Amino acid sequence: MNIKTDFLNALVSRPRLSPGQSPEDFLGCIVSFPKEDGSPLLHLLSFGNIKASAPWSFDISSLDCCLFLYTKSGCGKLTVNSQVYTLGESSLLFFDCRQRFRFDIAVSPWEYQLLLFYGASLPYYCSLLPRTQVPLIQLPPYSELAAYMKNIAVRAQIPGACSRLIISDLLNRMVTEYLTGILNPDASLSQIPAHVRKMKEMFDERFQNLYTLDGLEEHFGISKYRLCREFSHTYQTPPLQYLNRKRIDHAACLLTSTNLLIHEIGSMVGIDNTNHFINLFKKYRGVTPLEYRQRMTH
Repeated sequence: MNIKTDFLNALVSRPRLSPGQSPEDFLGCIVSFPKEDGSPLLHLLSFGNIKASAPWSFDISSLDCCLFLYTKSGCGKLTVNSQVYTLGESSLLFFDCRQRFRFDIAVSPWEYQLLLFYGASLPYYCSLLPRTQVPLIQLPPYSELAAYMKNIAVRAQIPGACSRLIISDLLNRMVTEYLTGILNPDASLSQIPAHVRKMKEMFDERFQNLYTLDGLEEHFGISKYRLCREFSHTYQTPPLQYLNRKRIDHAACLLTSTNLLIHEIGSMVGIDNTNHFINLFKKYRGVTPLEYRQRMTH
């Protein structure tokens, strides 16, 4: 699939753009990968952190792919079937591009992250979307979904089968979490044990504190084995792994928004051993903290 050619051919009319901008700017960075017939993977076509200024308007007939679009600031509009959807700050859109749609700026500048991707499983995923409206979700600060998008952008710059596997896994996680939130928004929290909800709340709000399984066992008066089992069943990840992801997600935000030193950021997120912090960051993001800062800020 040649996303640039397909995109340009899908334009219903010439886009309205500011001087110096070109239509393909909409796509961000196009990803090149070898053709893999019969592959079960989700394939990334393009990604980017787009900073658009008015005018910025694209009317597109259809594309054989899906997109994620996360608005960081400003505001955009999506028009589908004569309905207009506001893409406000912190909103995440998952959209089936196999239909006519239009994007416009509502509040300029509009800064958003974009992922375009396709794969054999997408028709099934798209069949689960509501037929009468385009659902949007609001992401909280340091959301894992936003972190997944950043991680995909970093991985897309590292060639090889390993990166393609990780990108596909992250895309699948994003689609699954998005659809789960749409299909079951009123999932009863009462079904989650109170101590499991409290443990997650501690990790989310005070992730910089020191936690051990023995300490959690003492705090809740519940076997650490039971805590691990119930937390893993509820959130599909072991508690300390969830905690480390939360720390690394916050560290990634600090790396791109501050000039703090690496060891300072490690300490701020609760990892005082700098070597351990670097190794853990590379485990979850695929690159060292310094490499991540350089790639995301240049």
